Amino acid sequence: MELPIFNDNLKSSAAWNQRLAQAQAARTSSVAAVRAEQVAQLGRLAGWTNDAVALARLHAAAELVSGWAAETAPTFGVERLLAMQRTLTGVAADAAVLRQTAPVPLNALHDPAPASLLPRFLDNAFDWFATEGFNELHAVEQAAVVFLRLLDLHPFTQHTELAALLAASFYVERAGWPPLFAFNDDITRQRYAAVTETAFRMLTQPLVEFFAEQLTRALLLGEAA
Repeated sequence: MELPIFNDNLKSSAAWNQRLAQAQAARTSSVAAVRAEQVAQLGRLAGWTNDAVALARLHAAAELVSGWAAETAPTFGVERLLAMQRTLTGVAADAAVLRQTAPVPLNALHDPAPASLLPRFLDNAFDWFATEGFNELHAVEQAAVVFLRLLDLHPFTQHTELAALLAASFYVERAGWPPLFAFNDDITRQRYAAVTETAFRMLTQPLVEFFAEQLTRALLLGEAA
């Protein structure tokens, strides 16, 4: 698919920007509470609610991403993506994790890259994520683009969606926001699926706004109803 960064539908919306900034100023959540909720909710998304080993791997992968985002000069590229995936799946540090076969398309618009082209396409994507134009986007918009591009490339045979969310989280976390994770009820999960499919139609603003809303929830986690 074509990358959506040049499309008008990825322009910032003052409304979600302002709400997110207000939530940041009023933040009630602790780092520990956010991490616990991130692991619990993404674990449910993956069907790991009762799998302590898988949840521990998810926690370790999330910690890796947060550590990278907190560096003085934070960077995220293909090698770190692969390291994160190895941690998430529990394979050896030198294990090959890029898919070698064609995956099942996520929807009618999904045309995954051939396995033989994945290394080149991933290099190209992360080169692009380091450009000046990309870095002019709001961090939430960056996260949406990264998430969508990784879903589109579908680099792994297992847990690509989780990997894409964790990788996208790097871009919001390095800007001081919480990680992406808030899929805490059936209605939210259904909306997440809908905005993701819409993004494959090159309408990315609903995904951006969804991510911004979930970050707002994370910032206010623990606030009295």
